[in-house]
Order: sequence, then C-alpha cells, then structure tokens
Amino acid sequence: MPTQPVGAAPLGGARPDGSGRLASLQGITAELSGARTVAEIGAVACGPILRVVAADTALLTLLSTDRRVLEVMGCSHEGDDAVPSRIGMDDAVPAAEAARTGRTVTTRAAGAGLSVALPLLARDEVVGVAQFGWSNRGELADDDAVFLETIALQIGQALDRARLYDASVETAQLLQRTLLPSQIPTTPGLQIAARYQPVDDRAVVGGDFYDVFRRGDGRSFGVSIGDVSGKGVRAASLTALARHTIRAASRRTSSPANVLEELNEAILADDSADRYLTVAHLILQPENMATKVTLSLGGHPSPFLRSADGSVRGIGQAGSAVGLLDRGGHWSDDHFTLAAGNVLVLYTDGFTDVRHRVTGEFAGDLIARRLADTPARDAETLADDLLAAVLDFSGGRRRDDMALLVLVPTT
Repeated sequence: MPTQPVGAAPLGGARPDGSGRLASLQGITAELSGARTVAEIGAVACGPILRVVAADTALLTLLSTDRRVLEVMGCSHEGDDAVPSRIGMDDAVPAAEAARTGRTVTTRAAGAGLSVALPLLARDEVVGVAQFGWSNRGELADDDAVFLETIALQIGQALDRARLYDASVETAQLLQRTLLPSQIPTTPGLQIAARYQPVDDRAVVGGDFYDVFRRGDGRSFGVSIGDVSGKGVRAASLTALARHTIRAASRRTSSPANVLEELNEAILADDSADRYLTVAHLILQPENMATKVTLSLGGHPSPFLRSADGSVRGIGQAGSAVGLLDRGGHWSDDHFTLAAGNVLVLYTDGFTDVRHRVTGEFAGDLIARRLADTPARDAETLADDLLAAVLDFSGGRRRDDMALLVLVPTT
C-alpha cells in the first residue's frame, strides 16, 4: 500500500481552521471526565480515542506500582494475536523506551507503516504508555504530533485519577467487609439470609450494617441491623464501635433495651460530635418448636412479621435513636415467638426511601406488601425477592445504602 502522509487524512478530522480537531479534543475530554476507573479509561482509549486518531492498531499500558513492567490494558491489535500481557521496562520495544525516557518514540518500518509510542504523564511522572500504529502512514506532521501528545496528556491525567479512585474503592470494600460478618452462624431452628447493597459510589464506606453472633451462653444469638450517621471513615468508626459494644453488652444482659442503653453511653462518651445511629437489636433463644425473640428498637424502622395466615404487620415499640440524647433516651423490650409459618424481616430505610422510576413516589411499605404476596418460602429466596422488588420499583437507582435480614423458622 502506498505511503500516505498524515496531512492527507488529518487526525481528529481537523479542518484548516482547526475547529474539527478542537471538537475532537473536547469530546475526548468529556469521555475521560466521565470515566472513573482504570478499566473505564481503557475503554475510552480503545474506543472513542482510537476512532479519533484513526489508527489501525493501538496498545494501552499502565505502569505497575513497582515501576518494573507495563501492564497491557487492552486495545485493538489487528493481525497480532501474540501481544503480551506485560512489557518489561528493559524490553527493546517502543513502549518500554517511551516509559523509560518519558519521550515520544516514533518508528517506521517498511511494510509496517508508522508507529508512535507516547508516554502518559501525570504529576511529572510516567504512569503508562499509549501506542498507535497506521499501516498507510509514513510520517507525522508537527501539528499531528502535538495533537497526539495532548491526547496522551489527557489520558495520563485521567489514569492517575482512576488509579487513586480504584485504590479508594479497594480500601472501602476491604473496610466494608470488616464491618459485616464474614458468615452468618448456623442458628438452630432458623434460616437467616442477609443482603447488603451500598449506594452507587463504591469508593465510600456505607453507613448500614448488620450482625448475627452467638452470645456468651452458647445457646442464644444476637442479631443487629443499623444505620449510622454519615458515610466514609467516620461512619466506619461508628459502625465498628456499635458492633463491638453490642456484642460485649449482649454478653452481660439478656435485655436488648439494656444493650442499646449501654451503646448510647458508649457513643456519648466518645469525643466526636454528631454521631448517632438507628438500630434494631434482637436476642434469639431457640427452643424445640419455636424461637423466642426479644426486640428493642432505637429509632429504627419497625421490622415486619408475617404470620402463618399470610398477614403482615410491623412489630416493636419505637425507641430513641442511639447517641443523640444524654438524658431521656427510651428503649423497651418486646417479646414474641417465631414458629412455623412466620417470617421476620428487618431492613434499613434505604428500602423505603427509594423513589419509583417513573412517578417518583416513595417505596413506603412496598416490602411489606411484597412479603404478603410473594410465594417464596425459604430465607434466601425471600431476601432475593424483596430486594428485587425494591430495585425494580426504583429502576435500580438507590438513594441510600440498603441492608436486609430475613429470618424464617425451619420447625
């Protein structure tokens, strides 16, 4: 194929006045601004950017944290199925040279056309390399080189942001896992299913939590579900304090109301201001044919209890949110029994505060209505069904974190 100079087919569709090229850069900027993760940046580079530069082949790499290898993120490699997943920094290839030197590396080979490897820079450091190839080009005009380097700078800055975001997501997810039980202990006579849905931003630790644990006597169990004030690290520290205090207090008393009172004192004793939570705490005592339950609510939505006849009602007396009142806080114990045919559902207000995908109305008692109508019987299926009903109602949009516990007697 005869060599075609770059000027014969301008990159970015630039017209003599440059408005086409400017429009291309604006489009790329918008695409990269909307991409949060490294994978999303890769998709932009291997999609819209690849189309803008009209390259036949492309290679996008990310410099590893130890700065020893370039990790290939993807892109098209027409006619080449042997592209490695990693490129060593000492390898004799243009991408490695561009990463080592921090300079653009241009190569021309007979029958192979033009290849340009551009270092991706952020905060004066190389974070990766973008390489483009044209089989029908043999040279690069000065303005085209500037255009490519501008694109490379945008990719580099976007990659830097994305790496920080990915790291924050990983940290948040790790922290979130430590705030939820790794597994729910086997509870005689009961199936217990849990669901947790964080709000959309994966980089922020949510404020909802649940816990199921064996109490000190070895025969009874504690169950908690709560919603702490705020998000992020402050929420995580309050969640940790709440879980630890509830577990410790539950060893000393069989009254959930006393547990919430002790939790209230622990939060007020903490130096941080504006820290509070809503919480429902239960103590389960399995017996031969049923499970005795003692429940106390601290400003938390009333759980729903489905009876054997299919009717559903809220259960428990409203109590004060925990951590708000130094004096005058009120919590009480409610006693009831879970037997065959019953279902108990505990949830956070993320299940009631979602809005309808079209009308905008609040979900309200949607899960109570679904609990009354669903044919599902086991805890896991019920939990999936209730969660799906709310997400379908909202079109998948969430206004807050969502936590759910479903308890179903097996005897």
